Amino acid sequence: MKNSILKSFEINLTRLENGIHHFQFELVPDFFKTFENNLVKEGFGSASMSMDKSEAIIILNFMIKVNVLLDCDLSLDSYLESLICEKRHIVKFGLTNEELSDEISVIEMGTQALDVSNYIYDYVSLEIPMKKVHPRLRDQERAELVYKDKTPSLNDQPQENSVDPRWEALKKIKF
Repeated sequence: MKNSILKSFEINLTRLENGIHHFQFELVPDFFKTFENNLVKEGFGSASMSMDKSEAIIILNFMIKVNVLLDCDLSLDSYLESLICEKRHIVKFGLTNEELSDEISVIEMGTQALDVSNYIYDYVSLEIPMKKVHPRLRDQERAELVYKDKTPSLNDQPQENSVDPRWEALKKIKF
């Protein structure tokens, strides 16, 4: 099942001429389920990609629009979050497959197909907010949402202005 879903995200490089090519991908809930440790419970949307291919380099420009189902960190309710991102990734041809940075990777010269599913998944994952808050809670005062401990503490005891008599005795000593 995993291979059949991700098969549509593989681009056959040997059949493509040098130049600009456009691709459209549908992001369905099964797409997100194929990845382990997934932050997205469910998602649907689309990703368009333009590829500028040359002899030594491939430049990928992504435009991703997706709605993802997330769990609120405060209420644990599920809600839909709309994400839109534009990203660029550069793929160079080299001797070994490696990631040079978040935006640049190297693939072997003889690579016949390029799988862009990981790039799309990573870009969607990076757009998920660090603090996931349900839209109905975003405008509320945060003080209402924070747990308050009702047990009395030592600092809540009324302070007496009286001074310890031992200190009074020490103040009377003359040097």
